Amino acid sequence: MTATQIPTRRSVSSLGDVVDTQRERLIALRGQMLAEQADAASPAVARALEMADAYVFLALGYLGHVDELFPGELSDPR
Repeated sequence: MTATQIPTRRSVSSLGDVVDTQRERLIALRGQMLAEQADAASPAVARALEMADAYVFLALGYLGHVDELFPGELSDPR
């Protein structure tokens, strides 16, 4: 299973401190989930954590986070 990169870019938010704080907590949660995925006891657990990561990523987008779920996946092959 391929590892997903932990998001490193931070977006500038004008949505307020509550949103900024929750976004930072979700970024930290994503990092913890990715660590658990890497140490998963089975491929099924790793896949479930990968799916959960996609939903956390979606929530981050609602909070103004700008990053790629799969960095480099859509890069130009030239």
